[in-house]
Order: sequence, then C-alpha cells, then structure tokens
Amino acid sequence: MNYHFFVGNDNGNSEHDLVIDGRLIQQPNVNCRVDELPWREEQAPESFVANLQDQLVVTIDSPAARPGMYYVGKFALESGEIIDNLQIGIDSKSDMDLPIVNTLAQIAAAAVQKAYEEEKAIPSEIDLEVDMATALPVTQHTDETSARFEKRFTSGTHHVTVHLGLRRVAVRIVFPFVKVVPEATPVIFTLQKDASGSWREGEIFADFAETYNIGKKFNGSFFKDKRILHVDIGDGSTEYPITEGNRFLRQFVHGSHHGAGYAIEEALPEFNRLIHLPDSPRQFFSDVIKNPNHKYHARALKTLRRPLESQVKQIVQHAKKQLTKARNEIDLICVYGGGSILMRSVLYPYLKEACDEREIKLLYIPAEYAVELNAMGLDAFVHGKIYEALKSKAEQPA
Repeated sequence: MNYHFFVGNDNGNSEHDLVIDGRLIQQPNVNCRVDELPWREEQAPESFVANLQDQLVVTIDSPAARPGMYYVGKFALESGEIIDNLQIGIDSKSDMDLPIVNTLAQIAAAAVQKAYEEEKAIPSEIDLEVDMATALPVTQHTDETSARFEKRFTSGTHHVTVHLGLRRVAVRIVFPFVKVVPEATPVIFTLQKDASGSWREGEIFADFAETYNIGKKFNGSFFKDKRILHVDIGDGSTEYPITEGNRFLRQFVHGSHHGAGYAIEEALPEFNRLIHLPDSPRQFFSDVIKNPNHKYHARALKTLRRPLESQVKQIVQHAKKQLTKARNEIDLICVYGGGSILMRSVLYPYLKEACDEREIKLLYIPAEYAVELNAMGLDAFVHGKIYEALKSKAEQPA
C-alpha cells in the first residue's frame, strides 16, 4: 500500500501536536525504550486500530535514531517505565532522538489507521511518502540547526514496525522534503485562514472582537498586514517573535527559558509530598492540572500558584523588552501555547495594562485553540505556496 501524507508537526516540550493527513493528533511528548512487547496473548489486531495513539508500541530502525522498541506517548506515560522526555532549558531538539522517534511512530500509526479505514483489513506493509513542516524554538533555530534537523528526516528510509498486539505492520517512511521554521511564526497562517483557505472567523476571535468592539463580522483578514508580537508560551521556553503580514522579522528574534514547565518543576516536590509519592513526572502533573475532576487537582493548583507568578513576571519583562526594541510599533500582542492556558488569570491583566498604555491590542487565544495553533499553522504552511516553492527549489540540480 502506498500513501502520501502532508504533516504539520509541533514537537512541544510537554505535548506532541501533529496534523497528519488533515487530522489533529495530540499526545504527551514522551517515550521509553523497552525490551519486549507488553502483550503475551494473541488479541484481535483490529481492536487496537481505533485508539492506536493511546496504546502505541513501535520498533524503530532508522538512520536518524537509536534502533529499538519504544512505547510512545500516553502508553509510555502510563506504563510505569522510566520515560524519556525533553529536558526543559537543556536539550536541543535538533540533536535528540525523541522528536524523531515520536514523529515516526505517530505518522506510521496514522498510516495503519488509514489503511484499515480504506481496506477494512490490517495491511502487512505500507510505503509512505511524507511532506512535513516542523519547528524549532527561536532560541535554537539557526540555518545550521534547521538544516541538521531536516537532514535527520530526509537522509534515508525509516523503517517502523507498528505492533497491534502480536501482529506487526511494517511501515517504510521517506521524506522527500522537510522544512524547519522558527516556532510561533506558522501561527500567522492560522490566524488568517482556516483549513479550507477562507478567512478564519468564529469563537477563536469572540472575546477579542467584543473587547475592542470590532463587530460580529470580524475575521482573519484583519491580521493580513498587522505587526504582531507573538508570546508563545510552552513548557520549557517562551518565544517572542515579531511578524509583519506573512513575514517573520529576523531582527526581532527572541526567546527565553520561561514557561509552565519551570513552574511545574518547582511545584513538583511539594505536590509529590502532598500526595505521598516519592516521585512523579512533569507530564503527570500537567494531566492533573488539565483535569478539574482529578482528585489531586486542587492540591496541584495550590502548589503551582507561587512558581507560576514568578514565571509570569519574567515573561512580561521579556515581552516589554521586545516592545521597547520595536519602539512600541506593534499593532497587536497575540498570546497562545500550552503554558498560556495555565497562566491566563495571572498574565492577562499584566499584558492588558502594558498594551493599553502603548495603544496596542491584546489577542489572548482561548484555551480550546491555544495548544494547537502551531500545529495548525505548520499544516497550513506545508500545504501552501511558500513550501511548494522551497521544495521545487531544493529539487533543482545545483
């Protein structure tokens, strides 16, 4: 079986968000290497397909990563094994195996699901060609690091065995072209257009339109020529790029090692003490925070309040630095990313005051869109004319 996928791939420190073949997939960005399958008994392979991302076990044989068997995402997090994750502020994504392994695993799983959907049978092998856009933090993104990260995907064939119980599906993945862009910049595409290419409208802008009395007919065309300071708050870093229309202004590259992950790591020892655990991973704490019904939710929030305030103050200072550098010639500050959800109640008033003083508008993306904006933007980019032109140029003989 042969497929061609377009993939927008946002490898976050805490969460992995990908749009594969038009479908959004969100998983904890963790994995663990194991020596054997978790299943002993034969189970119907079909029973794995629907929720494959939540029970993802793969064997990787790739020129870009250490070979072996891996539990990926939620299955790794819940396995009790020692997990590998991105160390915030320490790891360089372009050099690590984790983003490679998890990307290959998620793409292979999506291919198995597509094949089953179309053929109503489990294939034995799949050949897959992938066009992909992904990103690196602006603090790590240089011509050299982006070229190195691209090459890890494009140099050779990646062999992924997807395990459906004791049944195996061999997926061969080739990337003819990959483009690595600075994180946060793809969001300009998402703010303007929806998946069908029309001007974006709807709930994502409801609060903004009401705050500034812009009217019900408001849509993404508003952003097409605006100068925007992005505040993209992740787990381990916050990016503050400035864009104008569809252009990324290279002279304003700035990122800082602040984010929700630092607050969580600071809160984690006290949280573990309160729930009588010797240790627990950062992603477990994140899951507890996201779930208001979790029995430990109130305790997690309590331990997080003070560390969060300290991170917020740092982020506000860095945003103000960027405004000063741009001489306040900014139309709009746009805030999003997984960390922005946790920080909203503390961060919004600080930024709103700074914006009002400088006659700048503040677009604080609602929680239900905040995490996926980068992946959606990367998906829009990989389908767009700029990507097409870059790919054509790369294919021309030197």
